[in-house]
Amino acid sequence: MCGANLDIMNEQFSGCLKIFTYLFILKDKIMKKFLLTTALSAMIAQPVFAEELHYNIVEFYESASVSVPNDTMNIVLRVQETGKSRNDVSNKVSRRVNAVLAKAKANHAFEVESGNRSVYPEYGEKRTITNWTDSADIRVKSTDFDALSKLAAETQDVAMLENVSFSVSPEKRAAAVEQSSEQALKAFQTRAKSVSNSLGFSSYKIVRVQLNQSFENMDGVMNYSAPMEASLRMVKVQSNDVMNTSPGMQEIRQTVHGSVQMQ
Repeated sequence: MCGANLDIMNEQFSGCLKIFTYLFILKDKIMKKFLLTTALSAMIAQPVFAEELHYNIVEFYESASVSVPNDTMNIVLRVQETGKSRNDVSNKVSRRVNAVLAKAKANHAFEVESGNRSVYPEYGEKRTITNWTDSADIRVKSTDFDALSKLAAETQDVAMLENVSFSVSPEKRAAAVEQSSEQALKAFQTRAKSVSNSLGFSSYKIVRVQLNQSFENMDGVMNYSAPMEASLRMVKVQSNDVMNTSPGMQEIRQTVHGSVQMQ
């Protein structure tokens, strides 16, 4: 009886094994068929996609520039003191800096900020410290050139004029960028239409467009840098009167680089 049962169990196990083997083979065939169908679909679709994207493509660029007067004056005033005692030197510089800041901030047309400050020793023989030098910068900018020049002249006894430069205010720069962008894009459209017509096409489709902007200072911009310590008296003499300014211009250029498909 046990032997008969064992034979029956072996037959059942063999039958199950055949069923699992069949299902595994069937699954493998279905998967291979699916992968083959997907690959064929991709191969069929690829030439159509490539033709739509890369056929009759022309790539070129156009640019436009706008010249804008520099309407902002930037100055750097430097307060500097040298002496035997580090504390005394730093205290003197702090008092002078505070005086200049107070005077500058009293005029609401000025934008004022503290700049770099440094303290360093001077060494003599045997590497002993002989003096301490403390210097601090004050940065002021304004669209009122005369008022800012007057500030530099009135503070010459406590601060020397270290640097003068000119720039375009953010508002004017943004307006110029907008204007040059509009001009460059119109030039790009005109060029695209002209190229398409010249090659016998009636229209075009923009494939890609990239905008790049650049800024360049033109003639008349003054970048003045005064010598540090030895020329302090010379700077004072030259600053007795309000200095004449020639702010110059800035060229704002917008370049459109792109490609079109002629149709």
